[in-house]
Amino acid sequence: MTSIREWKADEYQKNLGFVPKLATKVLEWLDVKADDKVLDLGCGDGILDIEIGRVLAQGGGKLLGLDRSPSMIRAARENVRRKEVGLERKCLFIVANTSDLLKHSAMAHQPEHFSKVFSSAAIHWMLGSSSGSSLDDDGPVSNRGRKFFEGARYVLKKGGKFVFEMGGMGNIAEARAAMVGVVARTLKQAPENIREPWFFPDEEWVRDMMEVKVGGFEVERSEMEWRPTKIDGKGGLEGWVRLIGGKLFWLIRDEKEREEAVREVVRLLEIVCRREPARERGDVEYMVNYVRLRVVARRL
Repeated sequence: MTSIREWKADEYQKNLGFVPKLATKVLEWLDVKADDKVLDLGCGDGILDIEIGRVLAQGGGKLLGLDRSPSMIRAARENVRRKEVGLERKCLFIVANTSDLLKHSAMAHQPEHFSKVFSSAAIHWMLGSSSGSSLDDDGPVSNRGRKFFEGARYVLKKGGKFVFEMGGMGNIAEARAAMVGVVARTLKQAPENIREPWFFPDEEWVRDMMEVKVGGFEVERSEMEWRPTKIDGKGGLEGWVRLIGGKLFWLIRDEKEREEAVREVVRLLEIVCRREPARERGDVEYMVNYVRLRVVARRL
C-alpha cells in the first residue's frame, strides 16, 4: 500500500503519468518568456518544467520547483539533467510543503520575486484536508485557501501572473463517492465526517477568494472543462485508485479492512467507468470524469 506521506516517482509515472501530457492548454496560458522568474507549485517529477526550462534557457529566466515528496524532487532533478544538457542550471527543485508558501525559507526571503507562479494538477491537494477526519479538524477550506493565495500574492511581482490548472467542481465525482462511502462505512462513521484530501472548487469560489477575501488579484481568465479521461496507466484502474485515494484508505488502520475497502471501490468503479465499446470488443478500458479548472490571475 502506498504511504500517504510521500508519493513515489515510479508509482506516479505508472499510475498518473498521463496527467502532464494533458497540460498543453495551461502551458499555453502560462505563456513563458525567456526572462521570466517562475515558481512551480507541486512540480512533481519535473516533466512540465523541462518545457518551461527550454524557453528560459533562451534568456535570463529561472525556475524554482517545489514539491513535498523527496522522491518526486529527485526525479525532477534527474529528468531535467538527463533530458536537456545544461538545463539544470535554469531549474532548481526543492522539497517543501507547498500548501504553506511562507513557511519555506526559500520563499521568506523572496517577496515579490517571481514574474509567474504556476501549478498544474496540484492545488486541489494543497487545499484539501490534511487530517482526513473531522476528529482531527484542520480548519475550513476558506482558511486554507486564504493562507495559500496570500502566499502566492506575497511572492509575485506586481503585474505578475498566477496561472494554474486544478480539479474543478465535479472532478472524479464517481470515484470520490465510492471512496468516501466505502471508507465511512468501514469506519462506521457518517460520510460527512470524512474530510476529503482534495478540494475541487468552481470559478466563482476562486474569483471570490482571490479578488475579495485575499485581494490583490484580478482574475483575467478562467474556465471549467469537463474532460473524460481514460485511465491508461500501467497500474490500471486499481493502481489509480490506490494512488488517488491513498489518504482516505489510510484512515482505515486495520490492513485487512483497508485492502477490502480498496477492492470494493475498484469493483464499484469497474461497473460505472468501463467503456461499453471496449466491453463489446472484449477489451478493458475505463473512463473517469475529470473536470479541469484553469485560471490566469494578475497581481495588482
